[in-house]
Amino acid sequence: MKILPKLERKLRRLKKRVIRTSLVRKLDLVHESARKKAFQESCDNYKNQIENEYEIRNKLPKMARSGREAFLSDGSFHQAVGRVLLVAEFFAMMPVKGVTGKHPSGLSFSWRNIRTCFSLLFIASSIANFGLSLFKVLHNPISFNSIKPIIFRGSVLLVLIVSLNLARQWPQLMMYWHTVEKDLPQYKTQLSKWKMGHTISMVMLLGMMLSFAEHILSMVSAINYASFCNRTADPIQNYFLRTNDEIFFVTSYTTALALWGKFQNVYSTFIWNYMDMFVMIVSIGLASKFRQLNDDLRNFKGMNMAPTYWSERRIQYRNICILCDKMDDAISLITMVSFSNNLYFICVQLLRSLNTMPSVAHAVYFYFSLFFLIGRTLAVSLYSSSVHDESRLTLRYLRCVPKESWCQEVKRFTEEVISDEVTLSGMKFFHLTRKLVLSVAGTIVTYELVLIQFHEDNDLWDCDQSYYS
Repeated sequence: MKILPKLERKLRRLKKRVIRTSLVRKLDLVHESARKKAFQESCDNYKNQIENEYEIRNKLPKMARSGREAFLSDGSFHQAVGRVLLVAEFFAMMPVKGVTGKHPSGLSFSWRNIRTCFSLLFIASSIANFGLSLFKVLHNPISFNSIKPIIFRGSVLLVLIVSLNLARQWPQLMMYWHTVEKDLPQYKTQLSKWKMGHTISMVMLLGMMLSFAEHILSMVSAINYASFCNRTADPIQNYFLRTNDEIFFVTSYTTALALWGKFQNVYSTFIWNYMDMFVMIVSIGLASKFRQLNDDLRNFKGMNMAPTYWSERRIQYRNICILCDKMDDAISLITMVSFSNNLYFICVQLLRSLNTMPSVAHAVYFYFSLFFLIGRTLAVSLYSSSVHDESRLTLRYLRCVPKESWCQEVKRFTEEVISDEVTLSGMKFFHLTRKLVLSVAGTIVTYELVLIQFHEDNDLWDCDQSYYS
């Protein structure tokens, strides 16, 4: 009899537990469905908010269709770099037709084009000029300083040949670039579309202005040098004899040869500066594509996103990495020539700074040229390293993914960002990261200490030496 009440109590407890567990399960299901619904609503609300902001910001006054299209930018690299390539074509580089067109499908390369013929003609002229410089250097005592004309004209000739080969590949590269851009998250404002093109234009404009100022100062210095070391009574003839001495070392003076030498010198100076600006411009374009992807990841930072979202972003990131590899293969020789050239001329200029400057004009030109060269080298290094910096910035947003949204796609995306080394390079000999700036500085200091031990103070206005020595 005593056992029955105990059994009744146990049965009651079991019934309560069964009722409680089923109730808890029902509550959990209701909570989970409510959480998913709230998550979906928050994502939809956020997307609607972004779309509304986009529509409000892009409401512009009505104007003619042609005027509106001319004013607006589509944010593409092809449109941003069009005028830069147009200037390069004027100086016998990148002979590609259709660089200012709206779509990269209009780009084409032809050996029969007048741009290509002009480029080939200037390459032939540069080969002749390089041969004359090589002949003069080999028939004089060779030193670290005396080979400067060979390094200068040799690098210009090499860049001309590489740029001609790059022009053949440019239409295909820009079509692939356009495909990658079209698949990326679109810019939300006109300001975002305009930013990359504005940066490229400012880099080109500033580089051209400083290059022009350097050339004017070099002409003033050369005029003073020619007036000091006058061979004839004609000051114009003295100027050309000193500045084109590699030509008149072989043949006698003529006005036609003097003008050809001046034309060759102006164009070579621009190409020498342009190869640095071209590496910077490509770096700006690639870094902006990573930044475009990172901006979208920042907008959804910390939010619960579906696995399909992360799969799309991972594929877009991979496409940009492939684009970087293609562009690196195309311009890596130009990058290597740019850095090695700058390294040599910085060492030469620092070594020459130990000599006494013969005039104020010479001192102004020398120090302006030195600081411009160092600044240009630093700018190339920093702009090129920004590609690597932007590619690594993606990892910061992946680490903010909530636990509820962590999935296999996020894990795979994270592993790819960690393991990949996305950088431009110089023929794979060195990679352009921020560490390279310190490496280059250390190399310059090392070379300079070695060169100083063998340095002898020379008269920079020795009339028996070349103006370029």
